[in-house]
Amino acid sequence: MATRSNPDVGYLENDVFETFAFTQTIRTGNNIYLSGIAPLRGGNDNIELMGAGDIKAQVSFCLGVLERCLAAEGASLENWIMHTVYTTDMSELYKAAEVFADVLGKHPPTSTWVEIKGLFVPGQMVEITGMAVID
Repeated sequence: MATRSNPDVGYLENDVFETFAFTQTIRTGNNIYLSGIAPLRGGNDNIELMGAGDIKAQVSFCLGVLERCLAAEGASLENWIMHTVYTTDMSELYKAAEVFADVLGKHPPTSTWVEIKGLFVPGQMVEITGMAVID
């Protein structure tokens, strides 16, 4: 059975999840799936872009939300096994490689980085999605 949750981790408010019909975290057995984590905070009426113009700040914010979402499921970054990172500017994302290394370096997941035309909010440069497994 799948358990769905939108943990209160200083991220999006429930109205965003309801409006766009998605769940932040789904757990099935030992697997935890996370919807894309964006550098955003707030609700439909007060959505706020975090780290505007600063790819390192945006990645740091996303990884912080990721870590807190995993903790809400009794997991940690050690359980994070794969992610896909979407960016609007690959050359900017390269500048944030050290942030990924600092946060994930002890337990690196499999990884795919993809450059795309745009993301949810203007100025958003990154979004991270992926999966964790609890042994």
